[in-house]
Amino acid sequence: MGGRKKDSKVVPFQPDAAFYFERGVRYLNRHDLSKALTSFMRAVECEPGNAVNHCNLAGVYSELGNFEESNKILQKVISSIAPDMAECYFYMANNYANLGEYQLAEEHAVKYLEIEPLGEFAPDADEMLDVLIHEFGGGEILRERRKQLEEDGKDKDVARTLLEEGKFYEACHLLEEELTRNPDAHAVRNNLALARYYLGQIDEAIAQASRVLEKDPANIHALCNLGVFMRYHGKEHEDFKAVVTLLKKLTPLQFDQSYKLATTLGILGEHKAAHRLFMQLVSFGDRHDPELYFALAMSCAYMGKTKQAKQWLYEVEALDPESNIASHYLKELDKDHPMLMGYSYQEPYVFSRPAGFEHFFSGGYPKKGSWSDDPSVRSILYYGLQHGMQATKKVALYVFGALGDADSLRVIREFIKEPKQSEVLIWQGLFILQARQQLGDIVVAFGGAPQRVTLPSHDHRILSWNPFLEGVFRDVSDSLALHDPEMVDDAFAIWLRYALNAWVDLPRVLKRNVWSAALEYLTRRAVGRTEPQAVVAKRYGVSTSALSRAAHAITIML
Repeated sequence: MGGRKKDSKVVPFQPDAAFYFERGVRYLNRHDLSKALTSFMRAVECEPGNAVNHCNLAGVYSELGNFEESNKILQKVISSIAPDMAECYFYMANNYANLGEYQLAEEHAVKYLEIEPLGEFAPDADEMLDVLIHEFGGGEILRERRKQLEEDGKDKDVARTLLEEGKFYEACHLLEEELTRNPDAHAVRNNLALARYYLGQIDEAIAQASRVLEKDPANIHALCNLGVFMRYHGKEHEDFKAVVTLLKKLTPLQFDQSYKLATTLGILGEHKAAHRLFMQLVSFGDRHDPELYFALAMSCAYMGKTKQAKQWLYEVEALDPESNIASHYLKELDKDHPMLMGYSYQEPYVFSRPAGFEHFFSGGYPKKGSWSDDPSVRSILYYGLQHGMQATKKVALYVFGALGDADSLRVIREFIKEPKQSEVLIWQGLFILQARQQLGDIVVAFGGAPQRVTLPSHDHRILSWNPFLEGVFRDVSDSLALHDPEMVDDAFAIWLRYALNAWVDLPRVLKRNVWSAALEYLTRRAVGRTEPQAVVAKRYGVSTSALSRAAHAITIML
């Protein structure tokens, strides 16, 4: 008699979330909402982190007319389980409409369309809004949202313009405000990364690009930016080499992305890879613009293909005959050692030495001109201010002060708050701010600790950053201290006023004793104790005519 063996085991049936899900769907198809509700509740218990099960449960509650409970579940999905499940907003809009909460229904329908303008339920959401607006007098939320989007668009345009003008602090402020409203706006974060990079804040720039790539690993702009940022760690750095290797493997389909990638590879010295992409853009596209042809010409030039480079430059010249860019580089390529300036379609800047500047530092410095709105040039200044030697920082401070726009003055304010900066540089920054009428309390970091200095300041140290200005005052104060010490402050007031008014255009020829004699002569005349020019000139060992010219130059600036 064949019976069941005593040692046989029965495996108990343990239904899982999938079982209850399928069961719930079957009950729904039979319109047995009570049993469907029970099944989906059990599915949620088995897999509490599964957003689909929660949405199904919310759907059954909605079918049963329990719209409040349905919305409670949907809100939980959005807030803690699946924040990117945009359809929840559409479901909630339906529930609010059924509850007669038409304003909330409109708000959630608008929210859904904002996130998923081409989503599965977009036509239904549009139809719902049409009914809510025309049948129930709504539309205020939609109008406000559109107005906000227009304002956001303006902010983005402003931020982009500020980046293009090299006003990176102002751009950062706007971009960070936008990210507080929309942390997942990758384009905004990419622009913020660029702004930080241009400010010389390389680590922060890398961090911002990396955040984009965490959410969107294939984001071309973030990858390109990261490659440029990583270059500052050195070309032998493993992370840099890994990014470059990845970039060389990419072949974007969109023109803008391909152009960005090609230009980036060129900047990173991968001219062969850049040339390949530029050739693809020319060969497989219908765009005939001088910027593209110029970039292709530069890739040829960097590869030593001078003949091909010239051919493309002739194309540039034909497309943009009013520009001197192509002709400049055609002449440059005829030289044994041509000077190439990268892939940017612009004329090279000719830097000249401004009057009265060479006595501060050695080398040539730029006058304010078209370069002042170029982010790449300003980036050099930012980087020099943050990472250069003291002489370089002096130059950068001078140029930012000469620019004098709001962003440049903000740069100086931020710089003098840094504990690592020397007192000489801090006084230079204060001098520039005072010259630019940035008066009131200014935070500085003397001795590594934050302090407040009130401008205008008559502290003698405000001239300490400049050996010539400080030296002239010291000569006069030493001379006056012997017989007329009460006049020292008057001399300082005159000299400081002259320095503040003339600092961007001081005389080229600076014989200190001539200017010292002129300052003492003018001080004595100002307080009613005039001495003949010949007497003062003899005291300083200079000619009367030299003293007279210097005194005139000081007087016209007071």
